[in-house]
Amino acid sequence: MRTFVIFILIGLGLLTLALVVRSGMFARKNPGEPINSTMRLALESQGMPELSMDDATIIRREFPEARRLTSGLMYVLRQAGNGPAAQPGREVAVHYEGRLIDGTVFDSSLKRGTPFTFRAGRGEVILGWDEAILQMRQGDKRTLIVPHWLGYGVNGRPPRIPPRATLIFDVELVEVR
Repeated sequence: MRTFVIFILIGLGLLTLALVVRSGMFARKNPGEPINSTMRLALESQGMPELSMDDATIIRREFPEARRLTSGLMYVLRQAGNGPAAQPGREVAVHYEGRLIDGTVFDSSLKRGTPFTFRAGRGEVILGWDEAILQMRQGDKRTLIVPHWLGYGVNGRPPRIPPRATLIFDVELVEVR
């Protein structure tokens, strides 16, 4: 009799466990994302940075035609230029508007009325810009989607750019000098 009661209790325990697992009541809401910040940092230190699930969802919705490069930089070609191509070390002038993924504008050369100039490929700008500009021709207009590891990193640039911010830039390569 005692053995029979133990088997019944084990059976009820297994049935309860099966129902809980099957119902998904303890399932994670974001199964593709690392569980905690320590795990996220460990993945990034192994050279495998990833966008947050929220950012990836917004990008898929807002920019379905975006092309992704191996570095993680994404872009949408808005207008093809026919001028000279940007090359490392050459000075370029660009007009841009930078915004966070939620649409908040944090900087704009258009509002200042003066193009931003820098030497391409020399580390004078964020990595995402250096990579993108070197693939553009004078007259090109692109929307750049810059993940945090090609932008301002895990710390951001407070107060305007939060940590791990995915940045969106509308960029026009005005001149290659």
